[in-house]
Order: sequence, then C-alpha cells, then structure tokens
Amino acid sequence: MATYTGGADANGDFIVPFSASYTSGQKVTVTAEKEGATKSIELFAPSNTTGGGVIQIDGSFVDFPLNITDVTLSAEIEGTIQRHSFRPNGDTQNRSIWTYAKSLKILGNVTRINTYAFYGWKDATNLELPESLQIIESYAFSSWGKALGLTIPDQVTSIPQDCFYGWNSAKKLYLPAAIASIGERAFYEWLSCDEIICMALVPPAITSSSFSNLKSTCIIKVPAASVAAYQAAANWSAFAARIQAI
Repeated sequence: MATYTGGADANGDFIVPFSASYTSGQKVTVTAEKEGATKSIELFAPSNTTGGGVIQIDGSFVDFPLNITDVTLSAEIEGTIQRHSFRPNGDTQNRSIWTYAKSLKILGNVTRINTYAFYGWKDATNLELPESLQIIESYAFSSWGKALGLTIPDQVTSIPQDCFYGWNSAKKLYLPAAIASIGERAFYEWLSCDEIICMALVPPAITSSSFSNLKSTCIIKVPAASVAAYQAAANWSAFAARIQAI
C-alpha cells in the first residue's frame, strides 16, 4: 500500500499529490489528523466511467457560456455526426453555447457530417475537419460569418447545396483533388475571399450559383495543366479571367 502526505492550508483545504492515477474500482483512503484526533474517509474510482472530455471546451467559464473559446471533439467521436447535433435552435439561438464558440476541431474518425450539424456557429473563426471525412451534407456548416478560411479534407468528393453558405469573412478556400461536384450556393456570399485553390485536374461540376456573390477580385488557382479546361468549363467560364495556375 502506498502512502501520500500533504498539508492543509489556512482554510483547511489540501491536495494529495498522487504519483499515478488511480484506476477503475480502486479504493483510496484519506486520513486527516489534528490535535491527536484522526478522521478517515474512503473514496472509490467509478467502476465504469463515461465521458472523460469527449467534448472539450476551452476559455473562461465566468458568465458561461459567453467567454468560451475552442471546442474540440475528441477521438472518441467516430462515424456519423447526426443532423442538428450542434446547431443553435429556435428561440434559444442567442443563448446557445455553440453561438459563442470561437473554433471547432474534430479529431476522431468521423466519416460523415449530416445536415445542419454545425449550422450557425456565428462567432467561430476556425474549423479543422478530420482527414477521415468523406461526406458533408447540405447546411452542415452554413452561417459561419466570422470563419477566416476553410480546408476540405482529401476524401471529400462533393460539396452539396448551401453547405458553407454565408462565410462572409473567409479569406481562403482549399478544395482537394477528389472534388467532383459543388452544389447550388455551396459557397454563397464568400464576400472576403481572396483565393480559392482547387486541386482537381478535371473541373468539378458547378452551378451558376455555387460561388454566387464571390469577392470580385478573388483568384482561383488550379493545376497548370487544367487552366484552359477550367476557363472553358460550364459555369467556371464566368470566372475565366481569374483562373490561373497554382
């Protein structure tokens, strides 16, 4: 049996510095001594723990949630993130925790994000998507008005309608080589975007509204061998003067 000793402060509070984390189901006995008297209590680690920081929130917790910053979804979250999972909803939108988050990082083996899953994170400036991601549904990340840029993971092949609608502050967009189609208003009102990089050798199918209200000086960079193809492709041709080699 190991013994750890700590001293109490003026208020009688103390912290016992364990050398290692105790494990599930293990008993810990804490004994206090004062003026010859002793008192002991027994603590037990839960035998079946849950959670453990699956959703991590940083920042200040004073006046919660007004001053939170980064939200991280840990590696324990896998597979599909269901529709509306993290969406501020209805009349409570202005008070929802997610409207105050400043960034989102998804670390787990997430392969699909369903419609409206993260809609309306109006204060978030940064989004980090996992490399495992393959499918993003419509409206999943719409109305991120303060987000500054976006990188789409390499396995994503399609951006559906209204998926990243209203990213008014975003400066840069990166689209991987696998992208084959971009739906209506997928990147509508990217009013501040300076640069779009699209790695696809074959121009993805887009509609006339896929990039509606794009900043008038935004440059579109594509593989050098594909510049002419993009300039001639349906709906891409409207941006022909802005298309140049990476």
